[in-house]
Formats: sequence, C-alpha cells, structure tokens
Amino acid sequence: MNTLKKALAAERFYLILCIVLGAVQAWICRYSMIADGVSYLDIGDAYFRRDWAAAINAYWSPMYSWCLGLALYLLRPSIWWEFITAHFVNLVIYIGTLFCFRFFLHAVLRTVQQETAGSAELFPFPEWAFLGMAYSIFLVSSLVLIDVGWVTPDLLAAGMVFLIAGYLIELRNHHSYPKYALFGALNALAYFAKGINFVLAFGFFAILLLEGKRSKSRVCGVLLSVATFLLVCSPFIYALSKAEGKLTFGDTGKLVYSALVYPNKPQIHWQGDPPGSGVPLHPTRKLMDNPSVFEFARPIRGTYPPWDDPAYWNDGTRWNFRLRSQLRVLVQSALAYSHLLLEESALLAGVLIFLFIGGKPTQAAILSNWPLLACAGLGLVAYSFVLVIPRYIGASIVLFWVAVLAGVRLPENETSRRLSEYVAGAVAIALLLLVLGHVADITYANLTVGDEASARDQVQAAVDLRSMGLQSGDKVAIVGYGMNNHWARLARFRIVSEVAPGPLELQAFWTLPQQRRNAAYECLSRTGAVAAVAWDPPPIAKENTPWKRIGETNYYAYFFRR
Repeated sequence: MNTLKKALAAERFYLILCIVLGAVQAWICRYSMIADGVSYLDIGDAYFRRDWAAAINAYWSPMYSWCLGLALYLLRPSIWWEFITAHFVNLVIYIGTLFCFRFFLHAVLRTVQQETAGSAELFPFPEWAFLGMAYSIFLVSSLVLIDVGWVTPDLLAAGMVFLIAGYLIELRNHHSYPKYALFGALNALAYFAKGINFVLAFGFFAILLLEGKRSKSRVCGVLLSVATFLLVCSPFIYALSKAEGKLTFGDTGKLVYSALVYPNKPQIHWQGDPPGSGVPLHPTRKLMDNPSVFEFARPIRGTYPPWDDPAYWNDGTRWNFRLRSQLRVLVQSALAYSHLLLEESALLAGVLIFLFIGGKPTQAAILSNWPLLACAGLGLVAYSFVLVIPRYIGASIVLFWVAVLAGVRLPENETSRRLSEYVAGAVAIALLLLVLGHVADITYANLTVGDEASARDQVQAAVDLRSMGLQSGDKVAIVGYGMNNHWARLARFRIVSEVAPGPLELQAFWTLPQQRRNAAYECLSRTGAVAAVAWDPPPIAKENTPWKRIGETNYYAYFFRR
C-alpha cells in the first residue's frame, strides 16, 4: 500500500508539474508565431467561413486548422489577443496530449506488472521511479523537442500516436472488436493531424497483426481496423482529390522530398530550376530581375499565398531518387539523432547502467517490447529519409525510451533497489534541468531585443499600420522575405508581392542605386499593393525616400501614390 501511495503521489506531482510548465511556456511565447502557424490560421478561417476552395489543402493537414479556426470563430479575439488565443489552443492540446500519454503509460505499467507478477528473482523499476522518468521524458519531448510555443500540429499528432501505442499494447493479448475499430479511427485522426501518418498507419496495422498469435480473430480485427481507417479518411481524401483533380492523400511528401533531397528545388518562387525538377504549371509571377520582384495576388487568397498553398504554386514538381543525395540526407539525419542522444546523455547513461546491472533478462525484456520499439522506429526511419527536426520525432523518442525502461529487470536485492532509485532520481532531475534550461532560454529570447522583429513588434506593427490608414483586406508588398511578416495576418492584410526574398538578396537590394530601387518600388505598386513594408532599412535607403517608421517598431512603410 505504501508503494502504491508513493506512485500515486509521484504521478500527481508530475501531472501538476507538466501542466504548470506547459502553461508557463505557452505564456512566455504568447505573441510568437511562425509562417506555418499563419497558414494554419488562414485555413482555419476558410473552413469556418465555408470557403472550401481555400480550406481544402494538399499541403497542410486539416485537424489543427479546425482547432484554431473553431477557437477564433467562437472567441473573435482582437489583434492583441489573436496569437494569445492560438497559444491557448496549443496549451489545451498539450494538456490533452499529456493525458493521452498517461493512458499509454498506464497500459505499459499494466503489462509490466503482469509480466513480473510472481517473480522472486527479478524486479522492474519501482513504479514511482518509472513514472518519474517517464514523465520527465514526456516533458523533454513536449516542451523542448516539440515546444508548446510553436504553432504547429506536432503536439496534436503526438497525442494521437500515444493513443495508438496505448491501444496497440491493449490489443496485444486482449481481443476486442470495438478497440480494433477505435485503433483504425485513431490512425485516421493521426492522418488528419499530420499527413505522413497516412503512410505510417499501414506500419501500425502490420505491427498490430504481428504482435500476437495469428488467429482468425486477430486477422479479422486488423481488417476491421484498416476498414475503419479508410472509412474515416475517405471523405477528406475524396474532397482533396476532387479539388486537386487527381487521387491523392496529400502532396507534402513529394514537395518536401524534391526540395530537401533531390533535385533541391526551392519551395518558394519555383520557376522551373534546377533542371529535372519539373515544369511549373502556375508559378508565382516574376516581374523583374536584379532585384527579383515576384507577384502572387491571384488566385490564392491568404496572408502570404505562396505558403498558404505550396501545392498549388509547386504543381508540376517532379521528385527523383538519386542515391548520392539520399545518402547525404541519411548522414545528416544520423548526425541529428546523435546530437539528440548527446543532449539526453543523462538518460542514455542511466539506461546503460540498467542494462549492465540487468544483464540478459533486461535485454530479453526490452526485445519483447518490440511492438513499441517498432512504432518508434517507423517515425524515426521515415523522417531520416527527408529531414529530422526535433518536433517531428518527439513522440517517437518518447515511445522508444519508455519501451526501453519498461524492459528493465534487476536482481531482487536491496543494493539493486537502492541503486535503481538513485539512478532514476538522478536521470529525472537531469531531464527536468534540461527542460528548465530550455524555458529559461526562450524567456531570455522573448525579453531581449535582437536584429529581427520580435513577437511584440509584429503585433504592434499590425496595430500601427491600421492607425496609419490601412484597412482590413488591403494589399501590401514586402521588401524581404514575406514568410516572416506575421503582422499582415493580424491586421488582415494580403501580401501580394515582394522584392529581394532572402537574406543575401535583401542585403544586395539596399546597396543598389536609388534609381534601381525606385524601379522595384514602382513594380511593386503595379501589383495592387497600397504600401511596401520593410524591417529596419539602412539609413542610406531612407534618405530622400518616403519611408515612414511604423510606430515605435523598426518596421517602415513606403506608401505608393494612387
């Protein structure tokens, strides 16, 4: 009873700690935004105004947009509160993901208790110590790797993966046709959260089939899961295929592979280069060279159309397999995984200690958890072929480490028990320090002034541009890279053109003769923009030109005469 109370107290403490730290991180980042988040917000709005042409998107998955769109539709936040609302949605998703993880964790614990019941020679982790390490791993995954402050669907997808893994454990030894059907539905929801999960779902179904005895009931159950999955997915796939004019579950994989692996085509303003990348069917329109001026006012309507629907602007893309390019990406992925292991070196050291003490029984028990290890491996391997970013693989990292820790079996003696508690405590503390260090880093980043626009600068610029006469729906142009200008979303402006999209191009633009820059401004004005906006132009660029500072920010506006 004392052990049970200790475990309950430990879990209660960690649940509260997870919620508090998640809320703190969400509040610190409350004004932060990224280009992906702006696109999800735009698509969410489109769903709730029933603009299906803008809502059905072959690049961005729908579920996160539904969550954001619903919140904005119900709350109708002001400019200052819109990004805060998005982060509140993230916090709600984070808390939901926490309890999805709890469901998965308790499924693991029940299995461990069943496997070790009656053993007099070996014991698993004390439950309270296992819970402490597991929740610490969850904190690292959700607050450091995925990060509540990023307005992306990765936390939502992680929650679905935890539920899938939990039911995979439940169905290993206990057949239940309703649970098989639910397993299929959860995989469909995971696909709605992130497109790659459509492919990974068939890996999960294979694991479900192979993890237990091949009986008629298991085969029928897996077939029921697959049928439910396809049934739930089919309405969205039908709508998407109809909109795209071809059978598809999404174009994200093809576009990302062609950009990051081979033939390394640009994701924004693709004009047909490099050779072999395909022929663009409707690219953004290049109006001028030196400096480069692009226009994209039609037909996509959104804050920044090239990133609101990359599948449209990159239609005609061809991806090709080239062994040398693929090996290069795989090496980069291996280095990324090595870096992640080094960051979590305390956890790695703890596991190595347990492997040494536990010997063959621990190794055998870890291998018996192969279904969870395989689930983790699906995501880790899939992303290694294209791009490894921590937030993409956060859930897979959790599954891997929990599967390993669940297999620890130590000799039944006082020394082993004490050592396991000390090592588990040290690992949990080290992981918590890693989380607290990350929270401190983002706090510092949000409180200091840098060379680029801060999150508050973005909000303030939206407010001040409205006070300078611009109205919702106005078209604007950007000097620089349009993806970084989130103020346009807040003020409901439409970015329709840009000049010098890129750091090197922008730097070169400001050194051009005034006459050449004026020609670029004239070109931008012909795209329908009422003003061009730039971040911190150099003093020489503002001399004898009508650049006006936007409030107290370092944004400047150049109003075109009509």
